[in-house]
Amino acid sequence: MPPTAIICPGCGYDFPNVSQSHAASNKGFAYSPLADVSLIVSTFAAALGCIASLYMMAIKFFSGDLFNALVFWPIAFFLQLGMLVVFLRVQK
Repeated sequence: MPPTAIICPGCGYDFPNVSQSHAASNKGFAYSPLADVSLIVSTFAAALGCIASLYMMAIKFFSGDLFNALVFWPIAFFLQLGMLVVFLRVQK
């Protein structure tokens, strides 16, 4: 079967047009201007969360609360960092 065929000669399957199916998937709230604004705001919030986590990690470390300094706040930092990376990749 040639790669450009839109109907399978064996079974008769009608392959959807790639441009039509891609255009249909770019509709709805996920592709709206409000979603774009939400991604931008979320990116800044995740960046501020990373900074705040590092700050709290230092505060807890120097105050002697080693459990929070070495366990809780690093986990919070990496979660925020992961969200920041996702938000930045989605915004291409």
